[in-house]
Amino acid sequence: MENVKIYHSLGRDPVIAVICFVIAGICELIAFGLWFLTWDGSIRWTPLIIGLFCLGLGLSYVIPWWKEKNKKIPFLEVTDDKVIMNSLKSWEIPFSEVEEFFFTDITKQLIGIRYKENAEAQKLENAHSAGNAVRQMNKWLIGAQEGIPTYRLSMKPQELFDLLNQRLETYRSTHA
Repeated sequence: MENVKIYHSLGRDPVIAVICFVIAGICELIAFGLWFLTWDGSIRWTPLIIGLFCLGLGLSYVIPWWKEKNKKIPFLEVTDDKVIMNSLKSWEIPFSEVEEFFFTDITKQLIGIRYKENAEAQKLENAHSAGNAVRQMNKWLIGAQEGIPTYRLSMKPQELFDLLNQRLETYRSTHA
């Protein structure tokens, strides 16, 4: 079968990013403008923190878009034997290690990955202490160590879920 490449859908992302950057700029102007106007040497922390938060939020919309459009790197690539996820870093989900894909209880916007017992133990063992804590917290919150976010993608969550389970079943039938 051919590889399926899934990108973020552009949708409202540029508008949201611009709004975040404008709010961040206004907050920073307020924070530092008040600092210069009062001359008392104190920075107004509330607008500074809000501005930094909005800047980070805007970047979270721009960075994936930039990677996908300029570097032509898809967010997800589903092959015959694995899923490649390109978020902040790239990582692979081999079908040989996956027990099942499932929608999490929290939201239908996250597909949980339930690994086979030996693969799950190995991932916990290989993770550093902070990564191990995150994996344990994920397991408690969503029922799996890892998940695939499906919001803002060019493919609907149910379609992606069906594709992943179809490829997993095909992999199992050819590698049984």
